Amino acid sequence: MDKQMIRLTSRQLAVVLVVTLSPSPMGWSAAHGQDHQAHSAPAAPETAPHLVVSPPLAGPLSRGLAVIAFRTENLKIMPVYGEAATQVIPRLGHLHVTVDGGPWHWLHASDEPIVVQGLPPGPHRVLIELAAANHKILDAQTLNFEITLTVSDAPK
Repeated sequence: MDKQMIRLTSRQLAVVLVVTLSPSPMGWSAAHGQDHQAHSAPAAPETAPHLVVSPPLAGPLSRGLAVIAFRTENLKIMPVYGEAATQVIPRLGHLHVTVDGGPWHWLHASDEPIVVQGLPPGPHRVLIELAAANHKILDAQTLNFEITLTVSDAPK
């Protein structure tokens, strides 16, 4: 009895599939992409992503802490990576941050300011690169600044 019930269900499913996949009655046609191509607007060229970086905040800088605010244009910062993510709209990406020309960088994937802690007194350079989800560099900004400790901050 269970087999008949399954067979009956299979037949019903087959009938539904045949009806669904067969040409529509009364000359109706199913909508196809090519039927509507004339109605779609041509794709607008994408505007290039841009990175805008502010100088480090002065107060924390006097204590050896660089707090760097930034914003992006035509790209949203998110922790999403890989070739498939390059096809997403809006465009997604992240930042690569390199301090003082070091041999390595770290990835920054949030809209929060970049924070670099424990910098010694003296001149410093921070390279901030705007990268697509596949790590291709799209824009870059370099910040040069100096940390000078005040007398009250000097070691005793």
